[in-house]
Amino acid sequence: MPYRRIPVLAASALALLAAPYTLCLAGDAVWDLDRVVSTALANHPLVGQADAEILAAGARKGQAESARYPSIDLSAGYSRSRTFSSSSLRSSTASSDFLQGTLSQVITDFGRTGSAVDRADAQLSSTRETGRSVREDVAFAAKVAYYNVLRARRIVEVSRETVKQRESLLRQAQAYYDAGIRARIDVARAEANLFQARAETTAAGNDLQVARITLLTRMGVDGPRDFELKDTLATEALPGSTEEWLKEAEGNRPDLRALQEKERAAAMSLRGARAGYNPVLTGNGGYGYAAEDFPLEQNYSLSVQLAVPVFSGFLTRRQVAEAQAQLASARYAVTDMKRLVRLQVEQAALSVGAAVERTGARRKEREASEENLRLATARYEVGAGDIIEMIDAQVQMTRSDTSMIEALYDSSVSIAALQRAIGR
Repeated sequence: MPYRRIPVLAASALALLAAPYTLCLAGDAVWDLDRVVSTALANHPLVGQADAEILAAGARKGQAESARYPSIDLSAGYSRSRTFSSSSLRSSTASSDFLQGTLSQVITDFGRTGSAVDRADAQLSSTRETGRSVREDVAFAAKVAYYNVLRARRIVEVSRETVKQRESLLRQAQAYYDAGIRARIDVARAEANLFQARAETTAAGNDLQVARITLLTRMGVDGPRDFELKDTLATEALPGSTEEWLKEAEGNRPDLRALQEKERAAAMSLRGARAGYNPVLTGNGGYGYAAEDFPLEQNYSLSVQLAVPVFSGFLTRRQVAEAQAQLASARYAVTDMKRLVRLQVEQAALSVGAAVERTGARRKEREASEENLRLATARYEVGAGDIIEMIDAQVQMTRSDTSMIEALYDSSVSIAALQRAIGR
């Protein structure tokens, strides 16, 4: 499949297609896209959960490393016993005191501990990459919610403008009817279309409120509710080609790297399972004081033990077989994810190119609809056109404005999706 380069100029043209526009609502908070994303990354519960899982993975690595250090115990005690001798028909009492410290150190386990530590390190790295992936998902969701508020707000403005146009048409039709120039049907049609526009404005306003609440949820905050947003709809561009984006994604996607670290962890598990065939060399030592009566007497012990596994009911063999299967599964998962990453990048790149072309077409459509409405209005005012032509022109203009907004929204979302697919 040949890769198609998306011209930087074409992508940058999105900024020219979007007229300057700002959401102005009551309140002092004014947020741009960067602030929305940074707030989401700082407050969203999923990010906090991912950070906690990273801490837990780091603690597990520390637990694995603890096997490299000696084990030291300190004990003290007192015992007293009484026994009876049937031969002498006498009882005897004995007591003892002790204070002792013991040290145990695994001199070498021939790879068991090293494999466990490396496995825990790979799992920690995988958890970190998963945390990066969670952050990118949270950022992407916040971006989409941000653009959705801008889209909904623009649609509300279009709906309000449509109501104004249809109110003007109703007044004009009523004046013509009162003057005996037009029939009553013009007034009835104008009224019906006005009420339809008002109903659509109410629905658009409700969609805007839902979009605003959704944005706060995606940011992980409860307020303020009276925020303002800087309108950056379809103002971003992403220079580059599909080949460059694919190369960047293969080295930067955190979900792919997480699977690669899981593959490394599976390889370390296999190495550790095979180490179960090896012996374990352990050194032990003890030092303390003990005696039946005071003063206590000094004593110590030193020992070195070599334990060689001979037969464990085929446990080690089964552990090796399990680790081999898990490693094969991890490798298949990495292969599948590489193909999925490639697919997502290519789809996102094509979506960006299609969005650029669609936005240009919608812009031309809007210009033609605006000219059609101007001509229809002029014809109706001089009596050359009828109410149906006028209403059709208004409906077409509203549809063109809405389609233009949707195209700008799609452009912004497609660029955000491409950034997510690349792993930026």
